Amino acid sequence: MSVSGDRGAGQGGGLRFVLPQVLAVVAVLAAFRSLYTVGTPYGFEKSVEYWLFLPGDSAPIVTIGIAAWLGYRRSNRIKALPLRNGPWLVVLASLAGGTGFFAWALYTQALDLQAVALALTAAGLVVLYLGLPGLRAVWLPIGVLLMAVPLPAPLLLAVVFKLQLWTAQLAGSALYLLGIPHLVSGDQILRVSQAFQVIEGCSGMRSVQILTLLTILMVDLFQRRRWHAAILIGIAPMLAFGLNGVRVLTLILNPHSEIIAIHNLQGIVILLLGLVIMYGIDTVLERYPALGDGPPRIPSGAGVFSAGSALAVTSVLALALNGLYSGLPVWQPESDERVSLHSLVGESMDDKWASEKVAPDFSFRGSARFGEVVNRKYRLESGPVSVFVAESDFDQRGGSPLSPITALPGSGWKVVEESFEADTDGREVRVRLVEKGKQRLLVHHWVLGSRGLLVETLRSLFALDRSPDRRPEPIVVVRLSTPLRDRRQSSLEAAERRLERVERQLEPALVTAASPGL
Repeated sequence: MSVSGDRGAGQGGGLRFVLPQVLAVVAVLAAFRSLYTVGTPYGFEKSVEYWLFLPGDSAPIVTIGIAAWLGYRRSNRIKALPLRNGPWLVVLASLAGGTGFFAWALYTQALDLQAVALALTAAGLVVLYLGLPGLRAVWLPIGVLLMAVPLPAPLLLAVVFKLQLWTAQLAGSALYLLGIPHLVSGDQILRVSQAFQVIEGCSGMRSVQILTLLTILMVDLFQRRRWHAAILIGIAPMLAFGLNGVRVLTLILNPHSEIIAIHNLQGIVILLLGLVIMYGIDTVLERYPALGDGPPRIPSGAGVFSAGSALAVTSVLALALNGLYSGLPVWQPESDERVSLHSLVGESMDDKWASEKVAPDFSFRGSARFGEVVNRKYRLESGPVSVFVAESDFDQRGGSPLSPITALPGSGWKVVEESFEADTDGREVRVRLVEKGKQRLLVHHWVLGSRGLLVETLRSLFALDRSPDRRPEPIVVVRLSTPLRDRRQSSLEAAERRLERVERQLEPALVTAASPGL
């Protein structure tokens, strides 16, 4: 059945025409039911804290709800468009891409990738029923759906730790202006009777994401266009980061800030303050009408709509997606008979020197994720050497061992000097001189098996290590550190010899740990 570009199919047959289409679309959306989650499986207060402040928690149902609201805001524009089939190449490519991402998300259990699948599927259905003018009308809510996918862990960890350090510096500057004695040391702010650590939840990353999203809502609500909209969205991340520094300052000065409810309330107040400031900036920009124009004109044009073809494509898509959801097997890794990291390091080191375990600092470690971790202090005749060796766990979605925190022995340490050395195997070793108060350490840090930040970010995004493309060898992170007795060059040389001695002793274990599994 072919229907012209006119929206109606007759008053009597309208319901018979619309109902099957609606049911088919609902069946398509039902296939994404595992994506419609509130996020973290905690109580209300904890869930609010995770969504508002933890950078890796995207709470997809919230983003999907915002996208749905943006779509509803365009309902009049959509109703004004005639039904028309868009280019079939665009329709089939979008729906095929959505189905492919959906299947891959289920197969690898990278369920956040369903947001990509949902965006592509929604785009394909819009073009199927409303043509390209329909896609131009709803591109923003479809784009917002992609924000439900968290940043890949390697990139996220690299950015977040930088933000932690910058936030500590920003809060320290504010304390200086207030005349409050303090000392900023790495990610810590030290006062006479208090040490405040800027953890991931205080980095401001999540505040940047949320205020930017709220600004997009404001831009859409007030129908801001062109430079007006671009200026607002460009200011939002910088304002969010600045206000996060204010939030950290209030946490430092408030003796009751460790109570979760008060902690969350302070964060919410700061976010609301950011929204009020953005509204004020919008009011100022409104005085310059040349920065924007009215709502964009969505050309309708004439077109042909085949209700039967659209219903057939939607029905097949619904059957395919729901069939994949119910019957697609999940990829399972082969059993790994690899010798444990503890055994390898122990065989190389324990017969040589006495040692003791170093307690992990999980608040400092944050979202860095490892499989096995060896963290011990060995007592050489010339002085102690701390050995940290960690290997990746590719089964964890959203985690990565490639975090800048692995280069530091703990919270509060700051880098004084940094250089690069190539060892006998051609590896690039980062040599750092770090200090914390009066303590100074010489640190050697390197990574085995990494393919670079860009490649690891893409592999994490598409969950390639949770698929048949999984690499046979793990990523291994190594950090050796030893204290300096004083600031003389002879102390530095003695520390360098201790680290080189331990590295030579540890080398066979590292070669085995970083080799492909049997």
